[in-house]
Amino acid sequence: MRPCAARIGIALVIAASLAMTAGFAACINADRADSGAGAFKDCGACPEMVVVPPGIFVMGSPETEKNRDADEGQHSVAIAYPFAVSKGPVTWDQWDACVRDGACDGPSVEAALRLGRDGKPIRDYAGHAPGHHPVVGVSWWDAQAFIRWLNSKIGGNKYRLLSESEFEYAARAGTATVYWWGDEPSHEYANYGKDAGQDLGGWAEGRDQWVDSTSPVCSFPANAFGLCDMHGNVYQWVEDCYESDANLLPTDGSAAESGDCAVRGFRSNSFESNAKTLRSANRAFVYAPDTRGRPYLGFRVAKTLR
Repeated sequence: MRPCAARIGIALVIAASLAMTAGFAACINADRADSGAGAFKDCGACPEMVVVPPGIFVMGSPETEKNRDADEGQHSVAIAYPFAVSKGPVTWDQWDACVRDGACDGPSVEAALRLGRDGKPIRDYAGHAPGHHPVVGVSWWDAQAFIRWLNSKIGGNKYRLLSESEFEYAARAGTATVYWWGDEPSHEYANYGKDAGQDLGGWAEGRDQWVDSTSPVCSFPANAFGLCDMHGNVYQWVEDCYESDANLLPTDGSAAESGDCAVRGFRSNSFESNAKTLRSANRAFVYAPDTRGRPYLGFRVAKTLR
């Protein structure tokens, strides 16, 4: 496809996405039997879930986007179904409920958080922020255990991790900008680190008053879909294996099962990460699914409604 034609095609997809999202707003009510006004909880300790409408969007980043990576090639994704997404990342309170029921391995996660990447105990370990802060230090497999616990509450297999494309679609919430609020990073909308440079480190500015810690879930404005912390606070596991070729990624919202399944992906950003990885299109495939102890890595859940 010629560059001009490609730009026209992407513009048409964006226009179609906006129209499709609006057009389906009335249609998804049939899928909200348990959702009230679009948000619901299946149990007292379960996450609050928000219904996300179907839509078409352009996944990835344009070649002109600052700090983009080569694996962010743009392509159209059509999500033809509504699905529910937890309003924020899973919290320690919710994780602890799973631990108390014997379905999640709390002691192993706590022990892993006390170790550095070299496997040695962290000197003067300060602990983690509990309660309504996002759970951290969990592996991809720990997230799956939590999901099994949620599904045991409803007697089905509806809960799951988001796919990578679902996560980006939910994070963008109908926008095509670098971040859902615009093209510039802002500490008014997310808990993240420094705006410039490749080094890690927290930063406090504006609404973001957390330097070396997670913030309580939903301390920042929600996007147009009603979702919080889709950018910043903690990285969040997704279902996918790593496929570096954008041309081979699914175009229907499903998770990538090809490529390198020795690692699993995560999205968002963290309280200590820079503005580059805060972008909607940023992809992260670094860790094996059994990796624990990362104080900046958590997860959120999705629920199938169809």
